[in-house]
Amino acid sequence: MAESSSAQEQQLDRLEQQTVEALSSSEQRLRKIFEYSNDAIFVIDPKGDRILEANPKASKLLGYSREELLNSVAVSSIHPHELSKFQTFGLTVLQQGHGWTNELSCMTKSGVTVPSEISAAVVSLDGQDCIISMVRDITERKQAQAAMERLAEIGELAAMIVHEVRSPLTTILMGLESFRDMDLSDRAQRRLDLALEEADRLKQLLSEILQYAREPVLEAKPLDLTAFCQDIQPRLTELLAVEGRSLVLESDLPEAWIDGDADKLKQVFINLVRNACEAVAPGDTVTWCITSLPQAVCISVHNGGDPIPPEVLAKLGQPFFTTKLGGNGLGVAIVKRIVAAHSGKVAIESTAEAGTTVRIMLPLRVSEQ
Repeated sequence: MAESSSAQEQQLDRLEQQTVEALSSSEQRLRKIFEYSNDAIFVIDPKGDRILEANPKASKLLGYSREELLNSVAVSSIHPHELSKFQTFGLTVLQQGHGWTNELSCMTKSGVTVPSEISAAVVSLDGQDCIISMVRDITERKQAQAAMERLAEIGELAAMIVHEVRSPLTTILMGLESFRDMDLSDRAQRRLDLALEEADRLKQLLSEILQYAREPVLEAKPLDLTAFCQDIQPRLTELLAVEGRSLVLESDLPEAWIDGDADKLKQVFINLVRNACEAVAPGDTVTWCITSLPQAVCISVHNGGDPIPPEVLAKLGQPFFTTKLGGNGLGVAIVKRIVAAHSGKVAIESTAEAGTTVRIMLPLRVSEQ
């Protein structure tokens, strides 16, 4: 009996030791989460005013040392304009007992306002109800939202300006065209031709600005990209920029079905082929080919002209950035927007050895994957 009792005691001791070790391991894991969290974490007393504990991220966010935080009231880190909301939040968490998430502005030790997202809940620690609050700096999110709103405003303004300019421009073009039937001197004829050329260029610019300002709206339908490219190949060879150059279409895919807007994709390939041909001399060859990728199809347009410098390559696609004489920098930007609307990607590579290649990657139809 004594041996049995001793064995039981040893087993209980082992169980107790295992429990202590498990609790210690759990505590260490929680401590690491607390210490290394990317969000500021505060433990606040039930009244919602005293900070009982704070992690290193909290000190970094607010600019206070841990000791300063523990010796201050919670409201000292809240922007004065947000105090009533913060007090309401504390009462809500304590009285209703469920989690709460909202946006509040914190204020650092140096007086800097930090837009923040605060989540809180009531937990029991050492038999005492406390508020656990996690605070996330959302400055970058707010800046991104403001930038998007600003871009939307600019887009609306651009569309309004384009509409206001296009009507009188059309009238001007009609007037200039009427001069073609007149007997003009050589000098006057040259001026008329120049005026018509510049007016047409302005009309094209206005159209591209309007197109870029508007979010692409697709009329996507099942589209065999291989057949589509073969159909528009003759149209591309008629482009003025292609004159004197060889445009070759290659494909190793009998079919490549996507969900696409044919009109908008035609604009993408016209733009890319025109750019590629303008970058090479007459007699050179521009190749565009269709290849297969995992769950996608790739259309690449390649030319062997001078390489694009890295500093220029990095800026391609930025509105109004261009190195071409008479260009407006919207062509590649519009291409990227149309491809993005198709859930696709654009990649541009350029080296002295391989030339320049623009790759358009579009997802295959789900039924075709």
